[in-house]
Amino acid sequence: MKKKLLIFLIILNNIFVFAQKKIEKLDRLFDKFGSVINKNSDSALYYCNQASILNKKIGNDYYASRCFILYAAYYYHIGNNRKSKDYNEKAFLYAKKTNNISALYRVHNLRGVFFYEKGEYDKAFNEYQKMQYYLEKSPDNKYYAILYLNFGNLFIDKGDTLTALKNYHLTTKYSILAKDTARILTSYIVIANALQGKNNRKANEYYEIAFSLAELTHDKQEQFNIRLNQSNIFLDPTDSSKNEKALVFLKKTETLLKQLNDKSLYFYLNFNYGAYYMNKNDIQNAINYYESAYKEYDIERIPINYKLDILKNLIKIYKKDNNYQKSYAYQNIFYKLKDSLFTIEKEKNYNQLLAKYEVEKKNSQIKLLSQQNELQEAKKTRIYMALSSVSSLLLIVFVFYKNKLRNQDKLNKKQQELSRTKHLMEGQDIERNRLAKDLHDGVAGSLAGINYMLDKENEKLQNEKLSVIKKHIDTLHSEIREISHNLSDNFLVEKTFHQLLTKLSKENEENNITTNILFFPENALDHVNDNVKTHLYRITQELFTNIRKHARATNIQMTVTKNNDTVCMIVEDNGNGFSDNDKTTGIGLKNIKERLQSFNAEMEIDSYPGKGTTIIITFEI
Repeated sequence: MKKKLLIFLIILNNIFVFAQKKIEKLDRLFDKFGSVINKNSDSALYYCNQASILNKKIGNDYYASRCFILYAAYYYHIGNNRKSKDYNEKAFLYAKKTNNISALYRVHNLRGVFFYEKGEYDKAFNEYQKMQYYLEKSPDNKYYAILYLNFGNLFIDKGDTLTALKNYHLTTKYSILAKDTARILTSYIVIANALQGKNNRKANEYYEIAFSLAELTHDKQEQFNIRLNQSNIFLDPTDSSKNEKALVFLKKTETLLKQLNDKSLYFYLNFNYGAYYMNKNDIQNAINYYESAYKEYDIERIPINYKLDILKNLIKIYKKDNNYQKSYAYQNIFYKLKDSLFTIEKEKNYNQLLAKYEVEKKNSQIKLLSQQNELQEAKKTRIYMALSSVSSLLLIVFVFYKNKLRNQDKLNKKQQELSRTKHLMEGQDIERNRLAKDLHDGVAGSLAGINYMLDKENEKLQNEKLSVIKKHIDTLHSEIREISHNLSDNFLVEKTFHQLLTKLSKENEENNITTNILFFPENALDHVNDNVKTHLYRITQELFTNIRKHARATNIQMTVTKNNDTVCMIVEDNGNGFSDNDKTTGIGLKNIKERLQSFNAEMEIDSYPGKGTTIIITFEI
């Protein structure tokens, strides 16, 4: 009897392991879909189909909801909103049935996006609130970033820029925590969009940072959006020089659009070209571009308010051209469109009330049927659960105990490593300070004494060669004092981090490397403790030295942003870059990692040969 029970438990365990392997394969397919959806839609569809086929073999409703989510995301990405909505609603039914929290906040996110794109902002807001409700049950930094991006967009449309910016900065914070480079890029773009017209200089700075990230991620679509928005900043009928700068960005936008090969985007390009020529009072060119934009309007891809804007401009430009017939014709189209939108809105409200009644009626019937099915399913599952729970419990206890021992061992090793790193850093700093003192009081003092003696002796001799030697000693004395200051922590304590960066920036400039440093807010690191400031300075010093020695860069862009207690420091260069194999080598990089460990900071390196390097450091203060 005992032997039969043992065989039964072994078979049951093998079934469990086999099913677990299939689920792990499903998870890998979901991850692969996420990595390609914005790059290759054909590959994304392939992973959707593979996941769906595998899940049909498993018959798991929980994972069925995730498969439908993938299809909804794919069809939305290729512009087929009807199919996207169908799959999204299928995902909702299965997610509700299996209480799949992560699928539910994804469903409500996409529902909100559909309402937002139709201009139904109150409904969109309700969906985003539901998304937030499920996110609080199962937090996910990536989707928190998406949530606050959605809220920010809604507040922008309501005219509340200040609240929108708060939400956009939260998008940046959660994107950094999720290490989602694409969403960090998006957050910079929307912040720049919000600042447009209020602080154009700052907006343009954010666009440039965003464009650098878009180049690093090879995202041509976002590069197009950024350059188009930069052209908006400089379109000015009162300033011809700004207007010409807008033309420069429009030409860059046009070059990117040819690479994208998306005809619907020509609407936006021609719209801005029309504005440029209208500002120049070049009526004919303005008409040509506005007419082209009007013909290219696609109601599936472009919000209706853009059609209203193009009609307004056509009315205005034909009036300027004294072509009152055309102006009047477009004015009729404009008012008919506005009237139809008003009528549609009224019908929509009526249909919503009717639909709500029908839905509640159907829901009651579905609920009754679901309860009956659940009772039958519950009877079946109780038997399977009773059999599997015994073997599963034994396995879980064993695995838990092993993991506990392993985790404790890892924790002890990590604590020992942190302690060793701390002592090593302290020893290095003591040695630096000792060496700085010896250089300053010893070598520098001796050189000053020698220089004084030479000066006295040369008062009588007036020897030119001695004067030259004296000048060399002066230079050497200054260099030793500079080295002494760089080595000494006392020198660092006396200055703010911003002042220290300015000094490092000057060293780069002396080596023909343009260095731009942006703090947001400007006092982002004014209140860090001396220990963290010293580590950050040494890390930045090491990064700049590496760029000067190895990167052959001509430009360095450094941004420091602080959101609540989270600081993000990004250092980018346009140099040679390097491959993944080189990312873990070098004493300098090892020293940087040891310093980062000492104040619980994280570092991410993004580099490709010939494409420059981006280093992102995040930490809490």
